[in-house]
Amino acid sequence: MPRSRATGKRQGRLRAVLLCALFGSLGGCASSGKTPLGASVTALWPDRGEANARAAELPYASLSARLDDVQGLLVMGAQAGDVSYWPARDGLVLELWHGGLHAVRGLETELLGSAYSPGPPWREDSPQAFRLVRHLSDASGNIRRVQAEGSMHCARPERLALPLGERRLERCELTLAWAGGETTDTTLWRDPDTRHPWAVETTPWPGAPELEWQVARHWW
Repeated sequence: MPRSRATGKRQGRLRAVLLCALFGSLGGCASSGKTPLGASVTALWPDRGEANARAAELPYASLSARLDDVQGLLVMGAQAGDVSYWPARDGLVLELWHGGLHAVRGLETELLGSAYSPGPPWREDSPQAFRLVRHLSDASGNIRRVQAEGSMHCARPERLALPLGERRLERCELTLAWAGGETTDTTLWRDPDTRHPWAVETTPWPGAPELEWQVARHWW
């Protein structure tokens, strides 16, 4: 599929998610059945302790997240295949692919999409080398492409405290060497058997705000 067509479809899905989240009481919005679209835009509690308590009460897929200056519990708004959408306040939408960062809308500079080659490194053995291409859009709508060569190394599993309890996870360090000479780091904790990410802390491109999230109630 041509890149322009794929990008258009992805942006169309994001617009649909935003509209459904804002007007979830209207018919015609489909979801995975694991989260209510209408709740997505309001299920945000800024205090981490309160967010964790709410996550225990809600039967829906959720993340405890800090995205720039937005912090709290996010409820999944929609899912399409391996892509999940997580609306927050002020029009911010986090988009995950295989549980890792794919896009984020609503920041001053938006991440439109990410392409990993040969595939998402956190799904592979460690150590792992990979290439990452991201497309960014600034406040004026100017789009630029950034590229990095990456490496991932994972340590032995250890127990990590998550919103709904502890899990035994591998801590993986991903280092990105960008074409402009900058370096950024991502720390990801994954299940040693399924390799699903349960927690992520990342600076997704040089100069970007730090994003982090932990899975409260999983969706896979």
